[in-house]
Amino acid sequence: MNKKYFKNKNAVITGAASGIGRTLALELAKMGTNLVISDIHMERLENVKEEVEAYKVKVVSKKCDVSKKSDVKSLRDVTLSNMQDVHFLFSNAGIAAGGHLESFSNEIWRNIINVNIWGMINLVNAFIPKMVKQGFGHIIVTGSIAGIIGAGGLIPYSTTKFANFGFCEALYGEYKDKGIDVSIICPFPIKTNLIETAKMSFSPDLLNKYSQEQLAKGFEFGKEQYWNEFTKGGCELDRAVNIYLKKIAKKKLYICEHKKTRFIFFIKGLWPNYYKKLVRKVGAEHINVLDESTQKAIDFIEKMSKVKPN
Repeated sequence: MNKKYFKNKNAVITGAASGIGRTLALELAKMGTNLVISDIHMERLENVKEEVEAYKVKVVSKKCDVSKKSDVKSLRDVTLSNMQDVHFLFSNAGIAAGGHLESFSNEIWRNIINVNIWGMINLVNAFIPKMVKQGFGHIIVTGSIAGIIGAGGLIPYSTTKFANFGFCEALYGEYKDKGIDVSIICPFPIKTNLIETAKMSFSPDLLNKYSQEQLAKGFEFGKEQYWNEFTKGGCELDRAVNIYLKKIAKKKLYICEHKKTRFIFFIKGLWPNYYKKLVRKVGAEHINVLDESTQKAIDFIEKMSKVKPN
């Protein structure tokens, strides 16, 4: 790790209250990076701020819903009033949604697009004039392996993560000659708390059989079972973030921590017929995990309720 590269520089991180965002904040602070951290979960964010302050760097915390342009502008204003330059801009805030396509509500679609796509656009639009003016800066967007290979059972999430990739590639092409670097992080499933806010689609049959309260309790249990299975084989969070930071220092456009992700990149253009088979295989396997978790959620509801479904 080139620690000197990050020392005495300034970084903005959204979604910093937990998971990848929190770990980025702590690792950067250890290397002497000043921080502006934001999230919608202020209690957790203030805890992260306290952890970061132990490393004797400047840290500012700010509540920010990235889907709201006014919140992002306020985040920018707070940043520029506290820091002369912005070296790193981490668009890390994001949410997930899983289930069968026909069961996703318009509300779920709107929410995930607003956070994962508009949140990224709002953030970059707010900060890029400053970066252009100063003549340098590095924009880093947290994507997903689901933005490299379409995953059945994650269609809204994959849709937004593919958008992240397209945005970053186009941004790189337009702004690299203006001194601005761009990176897209491509995590293999990592066990973070992303699942806490993940939305699940319910079939009409389930909505008719169980109350909203029963479904909520059951699917909290089911999501935990799903997440344990889905994240098998992933890197530990600290190790993954250290890999990301090493590659950010090398100004890589695509940043992966897992060999399987790099393999998908390799075969996607070189071996399209095999890639089509892989898309079907990945989709089928993920749908199977999803359906098994849904059944476990239903079993949990019935066990806890001790009554026949209404």
